[in-house]
Amino acid sequence: MPLGNVEQLAFFLLLAVAIALAFWQGGAPERWGAMVILAMVLLQAGGESLLPSGFRSVDPTSLLTDAVGTAGFGTLALQARRIWPLWATSLQLLSLSAHFARWADIGIPPTVYAVMRGTPTFLALSAIALGTILHVWRRRQHGSDPSWQDWSRVALAYGPSRGVSSKP
Repeated sequence: MPLGNVEQLAFFLLLAVAIALAFWQGGAPERWGAMVILAMVLLQAGGESLLPSGFRSVDPTSLLTDAVGTAGFGTLALQARRIWPLWATSLQLLSLSAHFARWADIGIPPTVYAVMRGTPTFLALSAIALGTILHVWRRRQHGSDPSWQDWSRVALAYGPSRGVSSKP
């Protein structure tokens, strides 16, 4: 089996396991993360059928897909009470940087561009799986695992009660 096929098989096996695990045992952030990855996979598959990538120039479909992933995981990172969305956002930023490196034409071979743009997404998928496993563990240890940040507590902590007066 050629190396490219092994990598694709590994990705799709991890995709199936991580998505199933997130929807079966994950909290709301894990399910939203799974939906972000699914949107990325569907966008990439649709775009590849229209504009196949040769890895020799910036792949517009992959650029858009990585931008969607960065925005989706970034939103989760701001709202979820989990660490894995921060990891996934950082990894997707690495994927975006691969496109900018290719655009700047700093002499990156096509194989390196392919690895730079694909590996972070594989690792983001791994982060969702790990995040789901940690969610299950926390739920068993503590009885619950809150999904979302309560930003009203932050607003109260920095509001008028801390000596900041709204009066002149």
